[in-house]
Amino acid sequence: MKTQQCSRHYAFTLVELLVVITIIGILVGMLLPAVQTVRESARRTTCLNNLRQIGLAIANYESSFEVFPPGRIGCDDIGESMAVISQCSGELTPEDKNGAGGFISILPQLEQSNLFNLLSVDDGGLWNRDVDDLGWWMYSEQKREGILVQPPVYWCPSETGERISEAYLPVKAATSSYAFSNGSLGPDHLVHTTKYKNNGAFVYVTPRSHASIRDGHSNTFFVGEVLRPDLWESSNVWTYAIANADTLRTTTNPLNTRPGAGITIDLRNGAFGSSHPGGGNFIYGDSHVEFVSDSIDLDLYRSLSTIAEGEVATE
Repeated sequence: MKTQQCSRHYAFTLVELLVVITIIGILVGMLLPAVQTVRESARRTTCLNNLRQIGLAIANYESSFEVFPPGRIGCDDIGESMAVISQCSGELTPEDKNGAGGFISILPQLEQSNLFNLLSVDDGGLWNRDVDDLGWWMYSEQKREGILVQPPVYWCPSETGERISEAYLPVKAATSSYAFSNGSLGPDHLVHTTKYKNNGAFVYVTPRSHASIRDGHSNTFFVGEVLRPDLWESSNVWTYAIANADTLRTTTNPLNTRPGAGITIDLRNGAFGSSHPGGGNFIYGDSHVEFVSDSIDLDLYRSLSTIAEGEVATE
C-alpha cells in the first residue's frame, strides 16, 4: 500500500506582507534623498560648466575687441538717456535704440555665429520699442525666429521655470538662467542711474575695459544665476537687456530674494537667484566660478558686484 505524501505550500501572512512593504518603504525613503542629491549635484556641475563657457566667451571677446561687451548694446528709445550719456543724445537710428543684451555679443565666441547672424542686431536693432516709424524689428520674421532659440549654454538644468517667456506678449522669447552684474545700484536708485551709471561690470552702451575693473578681477562678479526667468517679476529674456530685469541684475536685494519681494520697481527686484539649495553660482572677472551662499554678508555681497568702489571683498 502506497503512502500518499501531501505537499505543503507556504505563503506570506498578512503581517509578514505588511512588514516587507514597510521595509521597502523605509529603504525607498532612505534612497530617494540620496538620488535627489546626486541628481542636483550633476545639475549644479552642468550649471558651473555653462558659466565657465560664458566666462571664456567674455574673455575671448575682450581679447578680440580690447573691451568687454556692454550689458546692453543700445540706448533707450525714450528721451531719458539724452542728459545722461553723450552716445545717446541727438537723432537716434533704430540701431542706436537697440535693446539687445550682451549675451548676443558673445554668440560668435560660443560657436553660435549662425544665431548671431540671424538676430542681425546691426540691421534695424532688436527689442527697440515701436515709438516711431523707423522700421520695427518685430516685423522681421528671422529676428522673431532668433529670439525663440535658446542656446543650451544659457540654461541651468536645475531651473524650474519655463524656457519661453510670454512676459512681453505679443512677442514670445527664449529665457536664460544667467544675467550680467550691473552693480549694486538697483530699484532703490533712479532708473537711468541703474542703466548708465551703475558701478558694475556691465551697463548700458558703455563697454568696460580690463583697466576699469580696479577692485580686482578675482573680486568682481561678471555673471550670476537668475531664478524663474519666465515670470514678469524676474523676467530674463536672454536677447534683451533692461534695468532690474532681463540679463542685467544688481545686488541691492540679497541673493535669492524671491521674485516680487524686497525692494522693487514695477514689481521687479533685480535680484540674482537660483534653484540650487542654499545659494547660487557666479563667474568672476578672472573666469573662476564660485558657489555663493545666500547667507553671505550683504555688504560683502554688494562689494563683489562693483568694479572700482575700493571695498575690501573679504569675509
